[in-house]
Amino acid sequence: MKKTLIALAVLAVSGAAVAQSSVTISGNLDFASVNIGGTQPASKGSTVTTGGGTSTTSVIRFIAVEDLGGGMRATAQYNFDPRSLANDSLGNTLNATNTANTTTGLARDELFVGLSGGFGNIRLGSPNSIGLNAWQPSSPLGTGIGSGYTGSGVAGTMTNSFVQTRYSRSARWDSPVMNGFQVSALYAPGNDEVAVTAAQRIPNNRQATEFGLRYAAGPLTVAYANVAQAAQTNATGWYSSATTVNAAKTAANVLSASYTMGATTLHAGMNNGDRLAAGTGGVAVESKGSNIGITHNIGAIGLMASYRTQKVGTVESKLTGLRADYNLSKTAAVYVGYEKWDNGNAAANETTMAALGLRKSF
Repeated sequence: MKKTLIALAVLAVSGAAVAQSSVTISGNLDFASVNIGGTQPASKGSTVTTGGGTSTTSVIRFIAVEDLGGGMRATAQYNFDPRSLANDSLGNTLNATNTANTTTGLARDELFVGLSGGFGNIRLGSPNSIGLNAWQPSSPLGTGIGSGYTGSGVAGTMTNSFVQTRYSRSARWDSPVMNGFQVSALYAPGNDEVAVTAAQRIPNNRQATEFGLRYAAGPLTVAYANVAQAAQTNATGWYSSATTVNAAKTAANVLSASYTMGATTLHAGMNNGDRLAAGTGGVAVESKGSNIGITHNIGAIGLMASYRTQKVGTVESKLTGLRADYNLSKTAAVYVGYEKWDNGNAAANETTMAALGLRKSF
């Protein structure tokens, strides 16, 4: 539940309109006791973490909204990622190099200023991507354990092979919702300057464009996005594995849907296109995948299951995810989660993750 820190109402000189301004703080903290096993030696171990292995993303949000009158509003939003303050970040593998650096303070999450009205909603900064929003209806597990979004080494081979969470420098427009339909567009200008080193251009060194279409009405939600990144043609182009190379143009299509029937929701999704991958020398490789999932609620208990595949080049990864939530209230829950990831290699291919966690939103 959001807590209002400041609320001001100012009567206009004409007396005909009232402008309202407010600043709110909200957030979510999620910690879990996680154990990793399987046949990949570098990924084995256990810890208490707020990183990979949890059910949700921990975040602290500051949102300032001002009513400008005439149906227009100005918004400023700054989200902080408190996971950098955790004892162990539990990244793609569990070892000493993944211990969080607690001296650097909070990391950044979404950050933008926006203007909304009859024309829709315009945001400048680093709003979440359209590709991420188009993928979300397909995932009963959100972006947490078992979802294939982040966790035990799956980020670059599963969802993040075709979706980028956000671009550090971007502009996004979402239309008003009309009869359940909404269209969206995003542009990230990137950086193609020869004088700038490749490492300085990350994370969006390449120009990116995204277009989306969403329909949500009653029990049905369907979302589509086209995600494209331009070629990088200068001598110090795309950066991967400490090698600078020119980068090919890439594009992907994302389609997902969910349908609710009483206490049960069915989820499905697919994607196809191409991506850059480490070791490919900047040449695009084919990436395509699909998934199915289900959510079922029994009183305070929520049950979720998902099966996802993603083929990048000739290697196909497979991930099975399960989670059960017990909702203590509207804002607090305990959960158990499990995922099994097969990275598609001939040997040392399997990672398992089991978690027992507690989350609290506010």
